[in-house]
Order: sequence, then C-alpha cells, then structure tokens
Amino acid sequence: MGLRTRRRRTGARGRAKPALLVACGAGVAALAASLDKRRRHMVRDRTAALLRRGAEQARRRGQYAAGVAKGAAYRVSPGKGEDEREYDDVTLARKVESEIFRPADAPKDSVSVNVQHGVVELRGEVKQPEQVKALGEAAGRVAGVKDVHNLLHTPGSPPKHSPPSDPEEVRERAAEPSPATGAAGDPPSSAATG
Repeated sequence: MGLRTRRRRTGARGRAKPALLVACGAGVAALAASLDKRRRHMVRDRTAALLRRGAEQARRRGQYAAGVAKGAAYRVSPGKGEDEREYDDVTLARKVESEIFRPADAPKDSVSVNVQHGVVELRGEVKQPEQVKALGEAAGRVAGVKDVHNLLHTPGSPPKHSPPSDPEEVRERAAEPSPATGAAGDPPSSAATG
C-alpha cells in the first residue's frame, strides 16, 4: 500500500527503478518466509503484479520512444511532405470542396467543383464579386492542385467558359500514368471537350 501511495504522490519523476524493484522483491520474499501461508500468497501475488506493471510501463515507454523516433525521421526525410503528394481527381475535388465550403456562409448550393488531371474548375454563380476571388484563391492553396480555372460569376454577368486546351497538352496528360491506378489515362472524348 505504501509503494502505491508513494507513486501516486510523486508522479512521473518518482517511478520505481527496476533494480529497486528487484531489491524490494528479495526483501518481500524474506518477509514472506516468516508469514503464514495466506499472507505469503498475498505478498507473492502483489509482487508479481508490481513486476507485471513495471514491465508493461517499460513496453509502453519503448513504443512511445519508437513512435517519436519514427516521426522525427519522417519529418526530416526528403520527398515525404504532403505538398508533393499526388491525389486522384475525385480525392482532390473533395479536398477542395472541404476547404472552400468550410465557412458557414459559403455558397455550397450554387458552386460546383470539377477536377481533371489536378486542374480545378469552379463553376456557378455567387452573390458578391469578392467571393469569386476568395473561392479561387482558397482552391489554389489546397495541396495537390496544379491550376485553378475560376469560372464563377455574379448575378447579371455572363457565365465564363473554360479556356481552350492545347491538343498537345491533352495528349501528354492522357499518356501520363494516373496517381490512382498507375496506368495511362484514357484520351478525352469529343463529348467531354465540348
């Protein structure tokens, strides 16, 4: 009981050392020899529990130290940052949506987000001209976005159109392996380019 109370009061700094536990165990064994059978078993069981707790704490500390070391190695290793990670188009679209629709007053119902080969297209109508610029900038800050085509417009202004694609650029993108599958993408159909 005294050892348990001492540990509670002293906190992490006053933890018993393994050598101290062994010495205590030897002393307890000597004491147990002089006690009756019931008390000897109680002392034995409490000593075994104390040693098990010490072993479990040592195992947890080892796991924690290994996790800290792994995290430190991850932070300093080159090429492991989130900015260099490539996402498939669907994942990237969800990341952009979660970023630009985070504010409570975001126009979730009137703006659509499309992503093709890492290029984000924002389409729809917003109430204020400031929202057009703010949503485009927020989409551009998302990790993995290569470019943003901001086609948003305000009421009374004509909708914007996508810039025409360079045919050579389209062929190059189609030949690149997809981040999700690793295979070359399908060439765009004539219905998708119209």
